[in-house]
Amino acid sequence: MDTAPTTPAAGGAPGGTSDDLARAELYQALQNDGQQLAVRLVRLLHRMSDRSGMNPTDFQCYTLLRVGGTLTPGEIADSLRLSTGSVTGVIDRLEAHGLVERTRHPQDRRKVAVRLVEGADSIAAASAPGMREAMTRLHEGYSVDELRVITDWLERVGTTLDGLIAGSD
Repeated sequence: MDTAPTTPAAGGAPGGTSDDLARAELYQALQNDGQQLAVRLVRLLHRMSDRSGMNPTDFQCYTLLRVGGTLTPGEIADSLRLSTGSVTGVIDRLEAHGLVERTRHPQDRRKVAVRLVEGADSIAAASAPGMREAMTRLHEGYSVDELRVITDWLERVGTTLDGLIAGSD
């Protein structure tokens, strides 16, 4: 990952204002904390996959379908950066566990769509016991306006990451 400026704000005058210095320090903290968050999320994904009885790749696919809804195998491959052959194996394993089903694509009957079966979302709660309660406690101290700022930030981060991912092909 690129490093944030350690000098006053990019393009700022040497010895910039205290706001420039504070902004540079905050950018550095955001970068460091963001990288720590990414590591923690990967560790959580692995812990959740262990608890679910799935390998991490299968659990990622399961999670992708929970969040993204019905997808084609090609969309899954693109999202998870896997070959289509690997995705076929993942879907086969998830299907054997009774978590997904293959159906005809609603707009293009030549394609296959993959979706979670009813009740499959219960695996998520079982793989992360107490997560909803812990996250609710985490956010209780924030005002509604602060939660709106956090939500906006997360949406913007997601959009920025999607742009970086799309640009990396």
